[in-house]
Amino acid sequence: PTPTLDQLAAQGIVFDQVYSAEISPRSVRWNWLTGRWAFAQRDAALHRLPELLWEHGIPAVVIGDERSRSTHRLGSSGWEQQHWIRQDRLEPLEQESLLGGTVQTAIEWLKGNLGLENWLLWLELGALLPPWDPANFDAEALEGLDQAQLEPLFGPGAGPLAPVELERAAATYAGVISGVDQWLGMLIGQLGELGLLGDVLIVLTSDCGMPLGEHGVLGVAPPFLHQELIHLPLLLRLPNAHEAGRRVQQLAQPVDLLPTLLDAFSLPVPPETQGRSLLGLARGEATPRRDYLCIRSRSEWAIRTHGWHLRLVEQGAQLFIKPEDRWEVNDVAGQHPDVVEHLELTLRRFRDCLARDRLDLAPELRHEILKLQPN
Repeated sequence: PTPTLDQLAAQGIVFDQVYSAEISPRSVRWNWLTGRWAFAQRDAALHRLPELLWEHGIPAVVIGDERSRSTHRLGSSGWEQQHWIRQDRLEPLEQESLLGGTVQTAIEWLKGNLGLENWLLWLELGALLPPWDPANFDAEALEGLDQAQLEPLFGPGAGPLAPVELERAAATYAGVISGVDQWLGMLIGQLGELGLLGDVLIVLTSDCGMPLGEHGVLGVAPPFLHQELIHLPLLLRLPNAHEAGRRVQQLAQPVDLLPTLLDAFSLPVPPETQGRSLLGLARGEATPRRDYLCIRSRSEWAIRTHGWHLRLVEQGAQLFIKPEDRWEVNDVAGQHPDVVEHLELTLRRFRDCLARDRLDLAPELRHEILKLQPN
């Protein structure tokens, strides 16, 4: 059960077609904080989100656990405050203490800064990272789950797993999500008690999905760039729950977070930004449509449109029809060679433009390809 997430979705705007740009946690945070691809040349002079806010007198505060800090490297420049919850290394399964410490620290910060007009509070909730142990969460959060299948899971596994192992892993992960939902409920409840829900923009997202056996593996392991890993949640709850219940089907990526947040603060977006604000879509405004997105891992590239998903792997190209083939099990590359050729060419040209930092020259999809896609 996820009553908090369900309520946020009902009160907010859900973006259904958000996909990774890059896979590694550090690259995604680069996407978030700079509005740019990490694949493009990294310029130390680029301003990150907290620095841009600091220049306009808006404090940015990050709260998370030490594991998130060491893994993701959010950087130190521009953050007004950083709070990292420590964990005893001898107790590797205590996610709830880390999650609870993060949420409680956030609540205390909110209570102590009610006089601030504008601010950004960035929370890194690392409880969805393994190891997982639902037993560490309150029993109420696990109500309705098959308790017999909930067991500690120390980490993702590469290679084929037996169906019973995947079933238990999915049940365990569901238990952890239920625990996270309970803590999120406490945070949202405090926002309400403090009278802030009419003023704040809440953004909920993730740096990646979590494969749970859809292609025979558990966790972030090859094969990469399938739906279960690259499809990301993104939910915006506007102040006073304006536009509640809207669902957006336009394509979006993590590079869109920075311009979206700057737009929310009515601040200018740096010209080097490669993303675009999503606030217009959230409000139902007419916005230029993206026809495709490109995605990369260390060893693969993919291109996603409204009607196709093409993976470029060592063995060649794989093509899947969207949205019918949700989990990408029916490769139709041999049946649509013209689509494969055009999407692969578009992807390679996009990659070249990205390497030269000239996404303004990124190619468009042919009209014939678009005609084959759903509206």
